[in-house]
Amino acid sequence: MKRSWIVITLLGLLIVSCSDSSVNEENIHTEIVANTNIDTLDEPEELPDGFQLLASTCFACHSPNSNNEFNVAPTIAEVKTAYLKKFNAEVDFVAAIQRFLANPNNETALMTDAVTLYGLMPQMSLQSSQSKAVAFYLYQNNVEGAAWYTNEYPKEQKRILANSENKSDVDRGFEYAMATKSVLGKNLKGKINSEGTLAAVNFCNLNAIHFTDSMSVEYNAEIKRVSDKPRNANNQANDQELEIIHDFKAQLANGEEIVPITIEEEENVFGYYPIVTNDMCLKCHGDPANIEEETHSKIQLLYPQDKAIGYATNQLRGIWVVEMLK
Repeated sequence: MKRSWIVITLLGLLIVSCSDSSVNEENIHTEIVANTNIDTLDEPEELPDGFQLLASTCFACHSPNSNNEFNVAPTIAEVKTAYLKKFNAEVDFVAAIQRFLANPNNETALMTDAVTLYGLMPQMSLQSSQSKAVAFYLYQNNVEGAAWYTNEYPKEQKRILANSENKSDVDRGFEYAMATKSVLGKNLKGKINSEGTLAAVNFCNLNAIHFTDSMSVEYNAEIKRVSDKPRNANNQANDQELEIIHDFKAQLANGEEIVPITIEEEENVFGYYPIVTNDMCLKCHGDPANIEEETHSKIQLLYPQDKAIGYATNQLRGIWVVEMLK
């Protein structure tokens, strides 16, 4: 068994983002840099593909079509427009996007009306180079223009499809895991928005495994979520997965970016990717005293052996495991 530790450059935008309207415009750049550990200097020579990240992790919720009528989050055009109004300079725009993606929460939400309408986006566990790639792409491409979706979007799709065979194993697994997360997230957010948190508990109980299995078939890979504290006993991590969860927790505790890994076996390769909590998760996975009483009672009824509670923000709740053919 061969283990390869690979720093990947991560993720996608389910955005509803950051800052306080009382901030003095003259101090915006200084405040951003002072309050984030993210590098915001000139674009490095090598970044992951920004459009690829958007396609695999963001567009399921943040539609690239500005005329889309069935939204569970602001369109990509709306996201860019909101940020550009507040952060016109590229360095400030990129830093603001990165800062929110690093820890989506109500206090730093820029698009407060969108948070009220759609709810807060989940934590995407992005590494700085990936969120930077997404932010650079948004700033440097006219995604808010009427012609971009019609003319440029199809070209970009063809381009990444033509380059799909060149992906590393860790990037391939990441794409599969995040696409699955996006599908789950879109449907879960839609249920919460229309019927509330209690309905979302029922939705997860009946549909989460179905969606995961469907994406496994689509990508010809086995995709699953596991945890050391599962809600469903079927999601209990095995010994090897528990070791990886322990390592990921140590990285998080040390203030480091979690580094996804791959492990190769004879015919298959396994990719492991973090699931980190934020405010949205705590509606069902936080301190039981703070979970709505009816929701908590429903969880106990459906999952009498539930262990997936008591989390705070920015904690590892589990991992995605993607088993792929070499």
